[in-house]
Amino acid sequence: MTERRPIDLGTTIAGIRFPFCAMNAAGTWSSTAGELRALARSATGAIVLKTVTLHPFIHPGYRSLHNPGYDKLVPLVRELAAQAPCPVVASIAGTTADEYANLARAFGEAGAALVEANLADPWVAATLAPWEEHDVLRELFARLAASATVPVAVKLPERIGIPYRTLAAALGEAGIRVVVAHNDFAGLEKLRLEAGAGLELIAVGGIQSGYDVARALSKGARAVQVGSALVAEGPGIFARLAHEMRVARGERGE
Repeated sequence: MTERRPIDLGTTIAGIRFPFCAMNAAGTWSSTAGELRALARSATGAIVLKTVTLHPFIHPGYRSLHNPGYDKLVPLVRELAAQAPCPVVASIAGTTADEYANLARAFGEAGAALVEANLADPWVAATLAPWEEHDVLRELFARLAASATVPVAVKLPERIGIPYRTLAAALGEAGIRVVVAHNDFAGLEKLRLEAGAGLELIAVGGIQSGYDVARALSKGARAVQVGSALVAEGPGIFARLAHEMRVARGERGE
């Protein structure tokens, strides 16, 4: 009797192999070293760090971005990159292209496999304002691409304020092809339709079940990021999602 091989639920993004196509979203189950190490022991496809800035950040109006500064996380990235069975993704934010470039370089050198430039945070919109001036956006992408030693992903806000074709052109000029977008029509499907086939998309939001993962993949995503469901259930959610996807695809669930 021929033994059936397990269904491969992994994915490849920017040439990087992810053992599972679902991972945590930045800021979810990633605020402490203990949480990150727990992710490393789970079935997640990657360990996505909390978004960090060049210097320690505390601001009453932007609490979601509170962080101790990148230098406090660099040693942990080295540890996780050496020991975890999945890639480490660093999420970064800044007020200038220089800050993004310096952070991208530092985390790439520390062992992160991918750098996620968070352009979705309200603080970034209020300071750098990348979506208001095309030249600012182009300079940012160019500096990121030139400084990073690993591939770069760009995390988009819910609405970007410029045509997706314009975004795709700016990304293409810099050689950036990975985008993290909201898991809805305007964020994901419309982006895919209007920007063309050159982007590799990661969908974030709305993932509660293996069916939700499969649906996002069917709409063109390469992978998904999990937020609120991970907070409610903990890192065990990734094993559940994988189990549900395998059963749905006909693999025995025992």
